[in-house]
Amino acid sequence: MKNDQIPDEVYERAAELANRDHVSVDRFVAAVVSEHVGDWVRLQERAARSSVEKLRRVLFKVGDRPVEAAESP
Repeated sequence: MKNDQIPDEVYERAAELANRDHVSVDRFVAAVVSEHVGDWVRLQERAARSSVEKLRRVLFKVGDRPVEAAESP
């Protein structure tokens, strides 16, 4: 197992959240890192399926219209 240091503020916040979930800080951090690694892998896979040509087609449909502010529910 590899051990790395994290800033004290991050560790303290992780410890608070781990305590709330009644798990160790190591288990909490491992779960969070695992989740985000999975997110990163999915993002890379999705990017690999894309292309500049697909982006251009979407941008062409949108055109030069100004961005409209989203309404709050």
